[in-house]
Amino acid sequence: MNITTLIKEAMNSITSNKVRSFLTMLGIFIGVGAVIAMMSVGQGAQNSITDSLSTLGTQTLYLTPGNFTENVRNAQNLTNDDIEAISRLECVEIAAPVVSSQSYTISQSNGKTANATVTGVVPGYRTVGNYDMMLGSFITQENIDSKEMVAVIGTEINESLFGAKNSSSIGETIRIMGQPYRVIGVLEEKGSTTIGTSQDRNVFIPLSTAQSRLMTRQKNTVSQASILVKSEYTLEEAQAAIESLLQERHGIFEGNPNDFTIMNVQEILNAVSSIMSTFTLFLGGVAAISLLVGGIGIMNIMLVTVSERTREIGLRKALGAKKGDILAQFLVESSVLSLVGGLLGIAFGLLLAFGIARIAAMTGTELHVSVNPVIILGATLFSIAVGLFFGVYPANKASNLEPVIALRSE
Repeated sequence: MNITTLIKEAMNSITSNKVRSFLTMLGIFIGVGAVIAMMSVGQGAQNSITDSLSTLGTQTLYLTPGNFTENVRNAQNLTNDDIEAISRLECVEIAAPVVSSQSYTISQSNGKTANATVTGVVPGYRTVGNYDMMLGSFITQENIDSKEMVAVIGTEINESLFGAKNSSSIGETIRIMGQPYRVIGVLEEKGSTTIGTSQDRNVFIPLSTAQSRLMTRQKNTVSQASILVKSEYTLEEAQAAIESLLQERHGIFEGNPNDFTIMNVQEILNAVSSIMSTFTLFLGGVAAISLLVGGIGIMNIMLVTVSERTREIGLRKALGAKKGDILAQFLVESSVLSLVGGLLGIAFGLLLAFGIARIAAMTGTELHVSVNPVIILGATLFSIAVGLFFGVYPANKASNLEPVIALRSE
């Protein structure tokens, strides 16, 4: 008996009991759909996070005060002089300190207000942070030296206070904590981060102004520094040079813990990729449990089918059908059931994945779906394998029936 004939007989058997066949396929349908949806959404989230981190620059180090892993006695803050010394290192292209980002209510003379993240920065922060200007100019060294009351605002702040994202607000005055700041620039739109935080609600002011007028507790200290390393140097070389310099400046003896932390963007990227890959596989594994349930359902129905068709099996064997023919017949039938359920599950999984992304977009969170053909092929083959595996026992039971005993059954 050739495979074409076996498939035709399997389809006839499936269509003769449509409701039962559908319920049997339902477990595979849901299982494959869940695997496709979870893996696609998980992979998309991983790609979004890694792409977002990549925009920070693979040649960038982040320096923060404090030690996150060890207790440090008499820890010192990072100062303007520390960052100035780092900027003079041969391996450093730009050292851009910032004064802590805090949320403030920004107001305008027309009575409109907006909540914004205000950060004190230096001119180099535009390059390190990968910001482009839509209107006007960024913070300049002259603004820093003169401690000018000027501000560069994001597109959402511009729209909230002045009516449109691209409206010309250059020269207008905004107030932060009651203090007037003249708008000198509007940033290009950057959108939301992967965790849903808007990058367009920023307000940047000169570092010196922030330290002396707005965040006075940090008069000569910085919250963080973004350090762009020259291309001819590796991040490890730059990290070692910065660490040695700060240990000397802070009087940290060999063997004692540092009172600062240097984060390597590439290491962060690798760690996040590893975590997200594990999380995606975990999601897929959890979803795959329903495939096991679906396989058990197939075996259960095939056992019922064998019982119902005992006389048919006996008649076939009496007419000369071999054990292998009966075995192949029921294996093909279980495999077709599983394959059809798997194909329907793939379509369902893709719809579910894009539906989740659409719902996320409606709530303000950007979520991309990454459809991997390998996952789809794997899900298809796995669904066939499930049908074969769970169809072996019923098929073997059917093929071992004795013709005389089978023909006697009612």
